[in-house]
Amino acid sequence: MAFLVENALRAQKILSKHIVIQPISISAIDTIAGVDVSYKGDMGCAVAVAYSLKSRTLITYSQHCEKVLVPYIPGLLAFREAPLMIKALMQLLSKTSIDVTLVNGHGMAHPRKCGIASHIGVVLSIPTIGVAKSLLYGNVAQIGGDEVIVIDGVVVGYVIRGGSKKIYVSIGNKVTAEDAATIVLSVWNCSYTLPEPLRLADELSRKIVRKLA
Repeated sequence: MAFLVENALRAQKILSKHIVIQPISISAIDTIAGVDVSYKGDMGCAVAVAYSLKSRTLITYSQHCEKVLVPYIPGLLAFREAPLMIKALMQLLSKTSIDVTLVNGHGMAHPRKCGIASHIGVVLSIPTIGVAKSLLYGNVAQIGGDEVIVIDGVVVGYVIRGGSKKIYVSIGNKVTAEDAATIVLSVWNCSYTLPEPLRLADELSRKIVRKLA
């Protein structure tokens, strides 16, 4: 079946209406998931890791590989990568409980306020946070000492800096922008571009695709 951009745009608008913005209990968080996808040709491999905030260690991970038929279209990444990520996350959730999931991609910092992190969060009804290396949509403004991402007058995320690096963190689902930033900061070593759960997911997914025939 051909991929229809109009249908994808319509789906994002519908999903965006189901995003829940609510505080999350920061003190109760221990297990943080990270999910990312790597490619070899038209094969995509998603890896979802479970990372312990308290022990600073990898608990376990799950993977899912399949042929990817949807092309890369800016703003519609979810329709290319979310199916793989969701399958990997569902496997991970069958092994262990997860308090919040970091997704390599945007959440509400998106033209239709529904990037891949929000898409996955709504579909699975779990707390998610979008983490990206560049800004896709929205305006960056200064509020106090913070750099925030604003869309239609609403703060949907933060720009977080560490040394020479910066990342764009936004609400996915079932978190606030402030909580999203706090959670990401708790697992981000500025020596790396990505917070630790996503760095591990990226590293593992790259290793897996290298072994594909």
